[in-house]
Amino acid sequence: MHLEELRTTRTQWYEAYVAGDTARLAALEDPAFFVVSEAGIEAGGGRLAGIASAVRAGRWFPAGSHALDAQLELHAIGDGIVSARGLGSITTPRGAHPPVLFTELWQRCAQGWRALHLHYHQQQRP
Repeated sequence: MHLEELRTTRTQWYEAYVAGDTARLAALEDPAFFVVSEAGIEAGGGRLAGIASAVRAGRWFPAGSHALDAQLELHAIGDGIVSARGLGSITTPRGAHPPVLFTELWQRCAQGWRALHLHYHQQQRP
């Protein structure tokens, strides 16, 4: 199922997100990609434009930030379709962001793995 290739692509995707590299994000995401979070639904060019705007304004993650999976499970759910779920966080030189629970949907196509969907929310504290 090429799961190591998917792990590598996920790492590149998160590196692009933390860096605010919208061109790389667009290359790794399906054109219909969308995100669901406590903030609502984000999709398409508006989402990428918002990231680019935040980067230009200095309101994005500072240099030296990185994403980390504390837990990750990959499950094949169809031909070339994999669900990724787990617990992750973003650490910056200023400190760590609260951990989030996430579910992603990935599809293998001729160009490699493409993200179809991301759903995340903050982990509830006991």
